[in-house]
Amino acid sequence: MELRNIKSFIKVAEFENFSKAAETLGYAQSTITTQIQLLEDELGVSLFDRIGKKVFLSEKGRQFLAYANSMAKLEEEALETISNTETPSGILQIGIIESIVFSTAEPILEEFLLKCPAVTLKVKIGTNLELLNLLEKGLLDAVLLLDSPIFRPELENIFTADTQIFFFCAPEHPFAGKNISPEQLKTETFLLTEQNCNYRDSFDKLMEKHAVPINYCIECGITSYIIDFVAKGMGISFLPDYCLATALRENKIRTFTVEGCSIQMKVQLLRHKQKWSSLAERRFFEIAGRHLSADCTFPH
Repeated sequence: MELRNIKSFIKVAEFENFSKAAETLGYAQSTITTQIQLLEDELGVSLFDRIGKKVFLSEKGRQFLAYANSMAKLEEEALETISNTETPSGILQIGIIESIVFSTAEPILEEFLLKCPAVTLKVKIGTNLELLNLLEKGLLDAVLLLDSPIFRPELENIFTADTQIFFFCAPEHPFAGKNISPEQLKTETFLLTEQNCNYRDSFDKLMEKHAVPINYCIECGITSYIIDFVAKGMGISFLPDYCLATALRENKIRTFTVEGCSIQMKVQLLRHKQKWSSLAERRFFEIAGRHLSADCTFPH
């Protein structure tokens, strides 16, 4: 069983597409197709279900993926151990949700790239559910998420930090710095993240509990856009505290509170328990843990 065929299988499973896998690996698509066919012939099973141009892991494919990742990681472990080097190298694949990338994660990534220049760092930005699924499949080495506490038997929680979700508005808005009732939100225009965002889901449930209908002006997955629009007086919103720190220091926005509407989440760094942890991964955890545990004060 050729290791290069196994690596191609992992990429096809990641992209669910032969051409994208081929482009990433620098192969012709026909080469990837042949490699997968050879694997399927050796195993005597179909690894993918093919529907149009997309492919999906079959049940046997999902089972084999765990072994494929173990074999690929075993190669990395052998190379790292035999070379006896203290310099991190290889490829590190990290999944991060969008709201964390440009705030909490930015200094982590910057320090890691400076201290580990021999590592190829691949960052996948996605939703919590998407990144957790990729981590469970072994297609990511670790994920940095914002969610309620995640307890899955196959995952290891490396670090957890509490995060408060704050309501905010333009400095001249009547709500600025005040505590208001949920009913007062009825006449306001909200600029919010997309519905698959967990703290957005928590807000929707709170408003349903208080029987308060909400007027949504825009749904956007880019938090910086939301902050800029709110600063211009186009509506109000709520985001994690780390997203708002810079705008608050610059007095572009002000926070306010809503009675009975406190939303808390946790920033969580997770890895798969069964995957070998490379030197690059361990260095990333060291840097991330130091940054995530640093005391931060958010002006309100």
